[in-house]
Amino acid sequence: MLMKKIYLILMVVSLALIGFSLQESFSEENSLKMSVNSIHQKDDFYNIQVEYPQFADAGDIFNEKISNLIEGKIESFKKDARDNYEARRETALSENPLPEHPEYKFDFIGFWEPAQLNNNYISFVVHLHYFVGGAHGATEVHAFNYDLKEEREITLFDFLNSSRQNFEKLADLSKQKVSLQLENEGIELDSFLEKVIERGTEPTQENYGDFNFNYNSLTVYFQKYQVAPGVAGPITIVFYENELEENSIDSRYLDSF
Repeated sequence: MLMKKIYLILMVVSLALIGFSLQESFSEENSLKMSVNSIHQKDDFYNIQVEYPQFADAGDIFNEKISNLIEGKIESFKKDARDNYEARRETALSENPLPEHPEYKFDFIGFWEPAQLNNNYISFVVHLHYFVGGAHGATEVHAFNYDLKEEREITLFDFLNSSRQNFEKLADLSKQKVSLQLENEGIELDSFLEKVIERGTEPTQENYGDFNFNYNSLTVYFQKYQVAPGVAGPITIVFYENELEENSIDSRYLDSF
């Protein structure tokens, strides 16, 4: 448990440093007005370390969506962790009671990574890792995309030029990519898993709510359990511009289209 915590902290610090360097370069090069909010809480119960961006040029609604997500997740995490620990204390054997505070703090780690930050588009992802008790921790990905010129969020349907045909083609490719990725990881695709993949990659806004893009690629994030067993964690697939072109999927958000 201790080594796992040390590894998690080192991983987050490394990614945070990389993210900070990218944030600085994007901001200086494109004069994008942004700041990074930090939430840090260390006490007898929790270890919370979170950073997320805010953008002065994107408007209050978009920024509030980001902050409300983070704050809501932390609030739920704190309640669930405390409730679960108190339930364990109440059911502990009298000869082996649990202390008032847990031996290992409950972790909530959040960091973000930019796909692109410039005067036209904001595209980034937030990674959340937390533990509220039980056998395993939780991992989530939440992506955000914003058009600064049009002053609105970008959906995947927007990215695909509002074309249902494009969406259906992308969903078929996503199904193939997910299946191949799982097979390469040694996960057997039985009939049940094939149905999970098919359901999780159907062309719906709910299934494709988390994605990022830059000048030559589209990245799609599937939440844990959405298209794979929990052991696989969240699944990420990438489509490069040439692959989209070869499958007649066009997008005005890619430079050469």
